[in-house]
Amino acid sequence: MYFSVDESTGKSNTYMEIATYPEKFTDDITVEISADSEDHCIIVLSNQMGRILRMMGVNVNQGKNQIHVDNVNALDAGIYQLSVKNTNSNILYSSILTKF
Repeated sequence: MYFSVDESTGKSNTYMEIATYPEKFTDDITVEISADSEDHCIIVLSNQMGRILRMMGVNVNQGKNQIHVDNVNALDAGIYQLSVKNTNSNILYSSILTKF
């Protein structure tokens, strides 16, 4: 469970539940975001050295959102970190994924 915070008021304005799957992938990663209102997030996929390999800005609608991270089939086998950030670059969610 994650809350997006309005910087001007300091209050929560969006409630989100975020998950990624599969944890062990070959050619597809899905980020599922369930939100109680519309918002905007940034999805970042990076390697173990912290180098950003994919970055996507996504508009999140109220309800369940399934976002597919593109072109992961071209990545080398290894361990990757996927993060979901708000527009202020605060990390809302982070997970470790393995590419076979």
